[in-house]
Amino acid sequence: MSFFEIQKSDLLKGLSLIQGITGRRTTLPILSHIFMEWKENTLFLIATDLETGMREKIKAEVHEEGKASVSAKKLYEIVRELPEGRIQIRKKENHWINLTCEKSIFNLVGLDPEEFPSLPSFQEKLFSFIPGQTLKEMIDKTVFAASSEESRYHIHGILFIQQKIYGREGLRLVATDGHRLSLIDRECSPIKGIEKGVLLPKKGVLEIKKVLGEIEEDKEVGIYFNQTHGFFQMGSSIVVLRLIEGEYPDYEQVIPKDNDKIIKIEKEGFYGCLRRIATMASERLEGIKLSFQRNLLELTSFHPDFGDAKEELDVLYEGPPLEVGFNARYLLEALQVMDTPFIMMELKDEGSPCTLRPETSRGPSDQLCIVMPMRI
Repeated sequence: MSFFEIQKSDLLKGLSLIQGITGRRTTLPILSHIFMEWKENTLFLIATDLETGMREKIKAEVHEEGKASVSAKKLYEIVRELPEGRIQIRKKENHWINLTCEKSIFNLVGLDPEEFPSLPSFQEKLFSFIPGQTLKEMIDKTVFAASSEESRYHIHGILFIQQKIYGREGLRLVATDGHRLSLIDRECSPIKGIEKGVLLPKKGVLEIKKVLGEIEEDKEVGIYFNQTHGFFQMGSSIVVLRLIEGEYPDYEQVIPKDNDKIIKIEKEGFYGCLRRIATMASERLEGIKLSFQRNLLELTSFHPDFGDAKEELDVLYEGPPLEVGFNARYLLEALQVMDTPFIMMELKDEGSPCTLRPETSRGPSDQLCIVMPMRI
């Protein structure tokens, strides 16, 4: 009878990373399962929703090779509650598995592992490598702006595209939901297959972010794209994403070129002020008004049921008076992904998009957020 032994902590870590992919509104029962294969003192865990797939590689003591397919959610729940120590998993008849740990015994219903969809194949030699922390930072600073509506598939994704940065090779990530846009550039070695840009689903990019949070800071990430999929190799994990078909909006047309009213604002003060004023904004629109005068910003909000709020903030601004309305949450989320003590806000008039950039000392910023104004 095929079986293996494994440390609870190792199995739990693998399951916690992978089980979130399974069981998402699926009509195919096998997609709520996790595929397990144990051979050569290694346990492989695989999960997929046919858009995002993940493979985890975990050290185990294999006594006889085998494979199984069981409920990812239920296996995770069981393993999470077991005492620390070694777990033994045996394959039984009818695709069931038997799991024992100290005095606990579980028998878990399984499905035929041969019916589990296989992940697309890839070649190790085709991977390009970039620092894992660079990729994590780039995802953190863009993914929030991507649309959460899967029906709007062309802006539900994050654009990965090769870009020249200060004359050197680099990577650009862009995300938008039609109301705001976030863009970041970072220098890195060229990545095959993204010269014209590829679109990755938001859900899958969030899974990559989760795995990146678990690997060591100095680790590099292998990235490779073919015509249909993107492959990300991170430590013992491989994440495979089906590319979104379709044209991404011409985001460069959205970036304002003639915003001539430049305001320098202390970030933490602006963030706190926005949070306070937003408490009195209408829940549906989340709208607040920003009124600029020479070296002064006044923020106001109004709620028909509760009242109004006003606060002033010192800023550096030499231009004419200007009033413009924004969704407070969009401004707050943009500020959250900027790391500098001061930010630059660039405006043209009350009806044009606003650009927010971190204040940098090395010339043009390699990061920006664009927020569309709203009528208040």
